[in-house]
Amino acid sequence: MMFSDLLDGSFRLLKANLGTIVLVAAVFLIPVNLVAAFFQRDLLGGYGFLEFMQDPSLLEEAAGPQASNGPLIGSLIAGLATVLVTPFIGGATSMIVAASYLGGELKAGPAMRATGRRFLVLLAVFFLTLLLKLGGLVICIVGVLVPMTFFLVTTPAVMVEEAGPIQAMARSVTLVRPRFWPVMAIGIGSGILAGFLGNILAGPFSVAALAVGYRWGWILAAIGAILPALITTPFVSILATLVYFDLRIRNEGFDLQMIAAELDRGAPAR
Repeated sequence: MMFSDLLDGSFRLLKANLGTIVLVAAVFLIPVNLVAAFFQRDLLGGYGFLEFMQDPSLLEEAAGPQASNGPLIGSLIAGLATVLVTPFIGGATSMIVAASYLGGELKAGPAMRATGRRFLVLLAVFFLTLLLKLGGLVICIVGVLVPMTFFLVTTPAVMVEEAGPIQAMARSVTLVRPRFWPVMAIGIGSGILAGFLGNILAGPFSVAALAVGYRWGWILAAIGAILPALITTPFVSILATLVYFDLRIRNEGFDLQMIAAELDRGAPAR
């Protein structure tokens, strides 16, 4: 599949499994972002831009020594939660999409239970790849693209093949190596697209929260964080899973293996 085919397939799979995927993501993303936004309610003293325009002296109060540490706590909570939540959502989404891609269906409950059994492996893979990306970033700014590309399909390898952390990373490298540059382009393109879509969805809520002030606007900020995350977080995982199957078809004739398996079960050849 070309990049356009992968994008089209990703949106089709997201549409076909929207309820299940959004439910899995929402279970984790909604409470996490609500708590993180709640701690942000004292940002700029809780005042909004409209209040600052009416009374500029409020700026001194907002920036004074009595300013709350809540925004910092909220940022730390959001960062820690992201570390724990992202691998789980990615793993569950890969399971749901893999089942749909192969002609089956997987509900949210079984997908989360299966992901829970593999969570420590997913978490180990997340930290190992993160360390390698940081190492590449230290060497040079674009150095982060190398580990990002080589380990793009690690999560699908963990969930579909039930591989361990090192085995899944090695498996990803093996699959990606013959098509390193196209996979890098796909990774960059999907990241830009997800970021662009996320900003479009979050922008109006963020602006509204800043305008009215976070004292009550934190609810708008939470919506602005939850809404794009429910779409973009699973979308990246869906695309990675499609790339995984595409690489297996190119490198291993996976489509022929599936036809042979269907024939063995007595199914008519397609």
